[in-house]
Amino acid sequence: MRNGETYIKSFVEHYFSLGVKHIVFLDNGSTDNTIAIASKYSNVSILQTHCPYQKYETLMKRYLVKRFSKNRWNLFADIDELFDYPFSNILNLRELLTYLNKNSYTAVVAQMLDMFSNGSSFQDLIVNKNNSLKELNKYYDISNISKISYSWGLLSNTSIKMHWGGIRKTLFDTNNGLTKAPMIFINNKIKPFVDFHHVKNASIADFSCVLLHYPFACPFQEKVYEAVQTNRYQESASDEYRMYWNKLMQVPDLIINQKTAHELKSVNDLINGFLIVSEKYKKWVKLHEIKNTNTII
Repeated sequence: MRNGETYIKSFVEHYFSLGVKHIVFLDNGSTDNTIAIASKYSNVSILQTHCPYQKYETLMKRYLVKRFSKNRWNLFADIDELFDYPFSNILNLRELLTYLNKNSYTAVVAQMLDMFSNGSSFQDLIVNKNNSLKELNKYYDISNISKISYSWGLLSNTSIKMHWGGIRKTLFDTNNGLTKAPMIFINNKIKPFVDFHHVKNASIADFSCVLLHYPFACPFQEKVYEAVQTNRYQESASDEYRMYWNKLMQVPDLIINQKTAHELKSVNDLINGFLIVSEKYKKWVKLHEIKNTNTII
């Protein structure tokens, strides 16, 4: 993370509510209050490096997972991403991991979903680091997503696809890759962060998850300008940031909230072809729904 003060509160509180026990941040030269805010939380560790991200991006990520997650599950998320999974209202994180282990899966695919507020343009965006990202940014738009076969790892459910495009393609004509493998079991066979966001030699689970992505929750123009000036994302996304900047210079009041946008009320709303769940996964969820109901009674 770098200059993530807008996101820290929502990030930490989301993952702890999900069932995560400890969070490790790697700060890459923040100049705002990112570290001060993150340091207020228990069960949070903060590492720092000033190595240039554009050169060491993949090395940094592989270092973190190998140091902290050997022979265990790792959930790797950028500071502007909140991970969630189908039926998380029924299935807790421990029960999810039990399902993965029971079926010998070693990676989970997630689809990025760009979230935004109901303001009509970039000039209307609300930025407030003290409020919940999810409360301020409830809308999404999947009308401009294309899908191709997912080609990394051993896929157990061919309905899971690689997603491209989305609202940023609509706005900026960038063909963004929207699919990652953020949850992986780190063992000697697994090679993480292949082509930046994928994994080799993994058995891919038969359901997909979501990374609620909040690229517009920070001062977006400032972030884009800084990325273009420093070439920070040289290895992975420099062309995209230049396209963002060029379009914002041409159309500063670019409309985000299109007629095709929807309000997200539950992650389960996305089980409509955007997220995939197998019948086996549904049975696992149903089993725990019955068990949890019986426990309450």
